[in-house]
Amino acid sequence: MIFFLYFLKNDLTYHRFAISVSRKIGNSVNRNYIKRKIKEFFRLNQYLIDTKYDLWVVVKKRFGKEDAFKIEQLFVDSFIKINYK
Repeated sequence: MIFFLYFLKNDLTYHRFAISVSRKIGNSVNRNYIKRKIKEFFRLNQYLIDTKYDLWVVVKKRFGKEDAFKIEQLFVDSFIKINYK
């Protein structure tokens, strides 16, 4: 598993989003790259979620540029599944 996505409905008019990346993943350059990519995935695909949620992404494994498309697809699939819960 590369990441865990926790979500909880909120009563606000917007999503709240948090990312956790452990120091075990790598140095600060790698961790910040992962956070930037996850934020970008969220920004581009947040329209897929109908209701407003508090979302927390916990990254468990390191990924690079070659894996970014695969991770984005997993992220999109997760957003689509949230609507059916």
